[in-house]
Amino acid sequence: MIQGTVLCINLKAIKGVVKIKVKKIIGFALLIIILFSFATFISCAERSFEITDYQAQVKILENGDIQVSEIFKYSFDGDFNGIIRTIGIKGSDGFKYFKASEYFPEDKELEYTQSLAADMVTYKIYDKSSNERKSFLLEYQLENVATLYNDTAEFYWKFFDESNTSPIGHIKIGIELPSAEVLPEELKVFGHGPLDGKVSIREDGKIVYEVDGLSSKEMVEARILFPTHMIPNSSKIINQNKFAE
Repeated sequence: MIQGTVLCINLKAIKGVVKIKVKKIIGFALLIIILFSFATFISCAERSFEITDYQAQVKILENGDIQVSEIFKYSFDGDFNGIIRTIGIKGSDGFKYFKASEYFPEDKELEYTQSLAADMVTYKIYDKSSNERKSFLLEYQLENVATLYNDTAEFYWKFFDESNTSPIGHIKIGIELPSAEVLPEELKVFGHGPLDGKVSIREDGKIVYEVDGLSSKEMVEARILFPTHMIPNSSKIINQNKFAE
């Protein structure tokens, strides 16, 4: 009787100890999960990047296509797997080609994936970066961008719009017409975007649009009216006058 009672008490005590140990293990595991989640959150919160400069060269072809070369300068704080560039294709027949490269500090072609949503094409470009500065070169051709009217040809294009969520420190866009031989009265140039943006026409006929500081979701677009004979092979033809608008 006494032995059985003692045995019963010992079993209860062991069960109590087991329960306490299980609770401690569960509590310790929860603490580890919480600490890991907190560390991950802090890591993500501390990670950031800055686009310090954007340079673009645009060449309008005789068939109305445009060839674009863009250089983005990034400053990375933390670890990143690449960059994202979203380009609107409304007003064109889409991409003829697209190529992405690391421009600095190395010179190498990069892999990418693309997705289409409405009139926006998003490129995810893969290149690991960690606490460093890098430049990326994007080269592409868009078909049937320039329009041929009765009295003028028109290039009207958005380089950035509300889909851009990253501020850019400085922007400079150079636009080259199919021919540099153009009279001042045959040319009209407009830049739409920040009020401090500047548009100029160089002696060689190239149009330069420059912006010091672009906020996220802010628009940058250029509109140029130029002689019709410069895009004789264009298939984007509208039977109306446009130069006086």
